Amino acid sequence: MAFDINFQEKATVQFHIKSFLLYPSFWENTVNHVSIPLTWNLCRFEASNHSTIPREKGIYCFVVKPNVPHFFETSYLLYIGKTNRTLYDRYKEYLNDQSGKGKPRSKVYEMLKIYRDHIYFYYAEIPSQQNVDNCEERFLNIFFPPINTLIPIAKIKPELQNIYE
Repeated sequence: MAFDINFQEKATVQFHIKSFLLYPSFWENTVNHVSIPLTWNLCRFEASNHSTIPREKGIYCFVVKPNVPHFFETSYLLYIGKTNRTLYDRYKEYLNDQSGKGKPRSKVYEMLKIYRDHIYFYYAEIPSQQNVDNCEERFLNIFFPPINTLIPIAKIKPELQNIYE
């Protein structure tokens, strides 16, 4: 039997390779720790859950969960965001993004489309706008999610710029 490679399948698999920064120094650096207690909620990201999202400002994350039977829970943090409006309104905007009606952000659109059946929305209500901004900045500096394009600490540390490119 002759050796052969299915290059189309190889390209498809390679398309799904994502890079993650797993850097314990960032996790352990107390400068980046959030000082207020947060109560995190989650739901599968789908239109039927929109009505359950609170009408408060806050912070949110998109996480992919493979849900493989007979295996422990595994999650991949892809995106961290904040909203100065309400989580309810922001969720709706992402539903529009997923259907191609939102503003064109290719990385976000790709995440929402490709992982449609496996994406979850975590959120925490935060009443103070200052705390919303602070929490998002600190979490971005800890985790460097691959879909986020603006990481605050990367603006001032050239070693951290464009790490996923």
